[in-house]
Amino acid sequence: MEPRFIIKTHTEALRPGNYSVLITKCTFPDEGANPETVEKRLTQFFPSKKEEKVSSIARYTVLTATLQNRGFGFLLNNMIWSWKGHVINTVLRHLSKSDSNDLSAFNQLTNIERICYLRFFFETEGAIFLKLAERFCNTEQISYQYLKDNIQDIFREIYQEYIDIAPDFRARSRIKEMFGEMKSKRPYDDSTLAHKIKPHIQALADLGILYINKADGEYEFAPTSIGTASSFSIIYSRLKSIQNMENMFLSNEYFPLIAKLYGLTPTAYSENHRDLLIETISYGYKCMCNKITRMADIDALVEWSCIKMLSQHNILVTRQHIDDLFNRIRKEHPSSIQYHLDGKGRIAYIIFTEPL
Repeated sequence: MEPRFIIKTHTEALRPGNYSVLITKCTFPDEGANPETVEKRLTQFFPSKKEEKVSSIARYTVLTATLQNRGFGFLLNNMIWSWKGHVINTVLRHLSKSDSNDLSAFNQLTNIERICYLRFFFETEGAIFLKLAERFCNTEQISYQYLKDNIQDIFREIYQEYIDIAPDFRARSRIKEMFGEMKSKRPYDDSTLAHKIKPHIQALADLGILYINKADGEYEFAPTSIGTASSFSIIYSRLKSIQNMENMFLSNEYFPLIAKLYGLTPTAYSENHRDLLIETISYGYKCMCNKITRMADIDALVEWSCIKMLSQHNILVTRQHIDDLFNRIRKEHPSSIQYHLDGKGRIAYIIFTEPL
């Protein structure tokens, strides 16, 4: 169990559009590269800014795209797409965004992009989202100054709650080691505060969870409204606590919460939706399968299908639905599906030997 938030990042580095550019323009599914090379590719897509700032944004975008620094894991350490990278690429191909060279186009997220990225942000940033939601529930809006004064305490709360729910001494020790710098009572330096606050806020704004307003030179942040509820009241009422959030996310219960946040009232998947699901899986497989081996990652196909079915058809699909569909197809047409193991001996890849 690792705390779900990124401590070390940079202003503008957590914007979802950055990762879309990184996946579609700077990296590949089967061609590795040095991180420094990818950073240089990425800097070409940022608007004209000071060279040092552009370099920092690119560096932290690449860093947090891997699993280093508790990142998202969109890329492997050799800069090849992970299964999550394949999901993002498939979403962008579906939208025909892959050919664009305009960063602003990638920063303007469509509904399917928001659902896709919010799924991955909850997985990686869920703890900071929960703690912000807790504070927003007590007031209609929060100022940037408030976050400057309280962000260190928010980090400490997350750190302490994960220690409290750690299952054993080893896990507690690992969390203490990972977040040892947070035990310091010394306030954060003003020069670093912006990089501990703004990246998370910018991501939430891009995802449609909050608004950023500026009045009298002061930034104010307010949650979006979904009917009579606010976005953060929904997050807090569903997640409740770090322990409850962990239980939900370990059970992969992301999409009911995401649907609620975007004002969707989805229909539960049934046999009537089988053709739509097969069509979705087929498109995903076409985008994801290796050109030589024809293998596609099952996790990637599952997440893509859940995202597409919810965003385009307002149907709530679970992994079990997809597993059941694969099993049924294999029973009816045994030679049409082949499974392959990963390095840990787990069934992880699939080959469709004939159209679904």
